[in-house]
Amino acid sequence: SLSIGDRATIANMCPEYGATAALFYIDSQTIDYLKLTGRDDAQVRLVEHYARTAGFWASELKAAQYERTLRFDLGSVVRNMAGPSNPHRRLPTSALRERGIAVDLDKAHAQEARGQMPDGAVIIAAITSCTNTSNPRNVIAAGLLAMKANRLGLVRKPWVKTSLAPGSKAVELYLKEAGLLHELEKLGFGIVAFACTTCNGMSGALDPKIQQEIIDRDLYATAVLSGNRNFDGRIHPYAKQAFLASPPLV
Repeated sequence: SLSIGDRATIANMCPEYGATAALFYIDSQTIDYLKLTGRDDAQVRLVEHYARTAGFWASELKAAQYERTLRFDLGSVVRNMAGPSNPHRRLPTSALRERGIAVDLDKAHAQEARGQMPDGAVIIAAITSCTNTSNPRNVIAAGLLAMKANRLGLVRKPWVKTSLAPGSKAVELYLKEAGLLHELEKLGFGIVAFACTTCNGMSGALDPKIQQEIIDRDLYATAVLSGNRNFDGRIHPYAKQAFLASPPLV
């Protein structure tokens, strides 16, 4: 019952869970997705005919034999992040404070009152291309959250560099049609490219004043992104560590 977007997200992250490749069966959802994304009728019929003939259709795989079978209850999934470094360091958002990762708000507010960036501040927040922007549900959720934030008058902190880098122009189109692209832009998440950016260290330079403050005060700055790799030093030289999260959590 997983959507094509969810399947694509899971398959894209197969190196992070130790697999060489991840395959999902072909079913009616696959066919609907092909139609939705503009494939012509002849191509759609060819895909279905080939899948059924070659034994890749969902019902044909019921008799398949596997070396090992793992059962996973999707109902047990909660909001998660991975970090502060390495993709396998997953933790539920409810455990951030328990593990000592959540910021000391009183201390942070005191530093902000003095006009300073708080230690532990997020300096990069990026909704990135490959893993999650192929999943419309996640991207639309981020847009709806941005709309709510704008209506409540919430704004990003001045030291946070934000960006949206979709994997394709289709993302831009459906965000525009939903009236959500403007909401994301208003919050700072404007489209910067249709390609890899922050995920592989290509976020660009920070504001010089922000960068100098990090250096002068030796601040522990971090990044949050919706990619799939967060090894130390990968995202940005001045983001000592990074968290992976879904687009709405970013």
